[in-house]
Amino acid sequence: MTAAAQRVELSALVCPGCGHPVAGEPPTGWPDRAGRPPEFSHRDGSVLCPDDRGRVPEPVEVLQ
Repeated sequence: MTAAAQRVELSALVCPGCGHPVAGEPPTGWPDRAGRPPEFSHRDGSVLCPDDRGRVPEPVEVLQ
């Protein structure tokens, strides 16, 4: 599959934990000591809901 075929509209992505829409920006206030920030956040700038192991997940696509 080509990179173009793998692209998903940002409006189709949600947080897998709460189902809220995501922003294509890193979370605000991400500490340097935590390493590279995630590429996505909630629209209010907060980190996506962590999984049961405390990891920050990737957003998921909602099929309409």
